[in-house]
Amino acid sequence: MAKWIIHWAGIALATLTASACNPRNIERAVTLRPPAVQYVTPTLTPTVTPSSTVTPTASNTYTPSPTTTHTPTSTFTSTFTPTATFTPTPFPTRVPGATYTPVSIYGSLSMIPQEHFWMHRPIPSENQDFIEPTYRYGSTQGGTLRPHHGVDFANDRGTPVLSTNAGMVVFAGTDSTTKLGPEPGFYGRAVVVQLQQAFLHQPVYVLYGHLDNITVSVGQNLIRGEPLGTVGGSGIARGGSHLHLEVRVGHNDYRATRNPELWLQPYPGWGTLAGRVTDSHGNLVPMADITIQAKELSEAANKPFRRYLTTYVTETINPDEILGENFAASDLPAGRYRISVNTGNKIRSQEIDILPSRLAWLEFRDVPPLTTANPTMIGTSVP
Repeated sequence: MAKWIIHWAGIALATLTASACNPRNIERAVTLRPPAVQYVTPTLTPTVTPSSTVTPTASNTYTPSPTTTHTPTSTFTSTFTPTATFTPTPFPTRVPGATYTPVSIYGSLSMIPQEHFWMHRPIPSENQDFIEPTYRYGSTQGGTLRPHHGVDFANDRGTPVLSTNAGMVVFAGTDSTTKLGPEPGFYGRAVVVQLQQAFLHQPVYVLYGHLDNITVSVGQNLIRGEPLGTVGGSGIARGGSHLHLEVRVGHNDYRATRNPELWLQPYPGWGTLAGRVTDSHGNLVPMADITIQAKELSEAANKPFRRYLTTYVTETINPDEILGENFAASDLPAGRYRISVNTGNKIRSQEIDILPSRLAWLEFRDVPPLTTANPTMIGTSVP
């Protein structure tokens, strides 16, 4: 039986000590890339062979024209003209209604909305440019930590941090006096960039936290991939050096975050999953265990390809305005998956296809809520 191997370099993940932003220390391999993945059936073989349809003669005739069109990219920075929202102050007073207010009940999605994979990786590809999978957005590490408002990229101190998209720097410095998080000094040295693009007529901000050095200044226009600092361990990053990345929509505020995994562009041939777990009344069920298992994939040492996560807690965590999701996972190789939800009473499963560079959507309805967990006991309320 034919096999097709995706050549990714392996990584080794080790147990971390708990912290408020990165609860795990990572034991790195020689090269830091997603785990090696192997398709164990030939089901997806036809999807990797379209390269044979390319004719060399056609590509040669078009070589001159693309090279002449790359020059306008140098003027991309100058075309960005800051709007009035940049000028008053990097952090205006929070306006009621400026951020998304979570709604407990969502209707079913008959059609998956258009993806907004606007953001590229904030870490160079030769380093660990994939997120830490054990402490995702909305996770509390089993109720032991405050809800995670972003995602982490564990890397050595001094690793370059890149702008995920074009935008303007609205904050660059330490947050000891300017409150970026739930308390002063939460992110340490940080940079906040307002993207050129708006989402549903709302501004989008990207926060880069726990930096070691900052190489940009307020008011500076950045292009995608431009360095803005280096990975560090400033602020409350007691679990080790890493980049904490946040997406904020509508207002540059700790309570306005969204899941960055729905914004990061997938690796070529990989996709993203999002979904919703609701009870019999249509309310989102928090802290339900989700297992993602590929039916046709295995990792190193022939281990099944599995990912584990929990649905968002409801406190200070916001779903996407259109999706209304309460779980999401990026960095999934294309293939057939079995998704299971466990609330402690019953396990329910569904199967779904993850397609390259696409968002897959899944819903579990009439799921009984947890009776033993109470997210509000974590003490994360923000005044």
